[in-house]
Amino acid sequence: MSNRWAGRLRLAIVTALAVAVAGLAPRNVAAQSGGFIVVVNASNPTTSISKTDLSKLFTKKSRQWPSGSAALPVDLSLGNPVRDAFTERVHGKSARAIGSYWQQQIFSGRDVPPPERKSDEEVLDYVRSNAGAVGYVAAGTKLGAGVKAIAISE
Repeated sequence: MSNRWAGRLRLAIVTALAVAVAGLAPRNVAAQSGGFIVVVNASNPTTSISKTDLSKLFTKKSRQWPSGSAALPVDLSLGNPVRDAFTERVHGKSARAIGSYWQQQIFSGRDVPPPERKSDEEVLDYVRSNAGAVGYVAAGTKLGAGVKAIAISE
């Protein structure tokens, strides 16, 4: 087996294990009620996005904002209840199903998932530092300068 395929296999195995563990993680009440907000860099002119378009950005089926600038999605870590709520509401699928989607993308050499950050603050730092970034954080998180919330339309 080549080093390239061995590396992909290891990444897929780690992803599969993380997705399996994510299904066992406890969920908090805020996340169960859809307790997240979608955030973008303050320079992004977007104020609202449809669930379909947001899902396309996070699955990399779409790579640009309507303005033509590159979209840079960022996820919270697997097992985070806010990620679970986001995945279920936006993609209409479980974290496990999205994990399977990314395994297929990785194995076929098509793409890799968005980068992950461990905390809301790390997501906000990423969004602040990248003009095309889009992420999500727990509802009630203080955004601070350089980041703004956008609405999700059905």
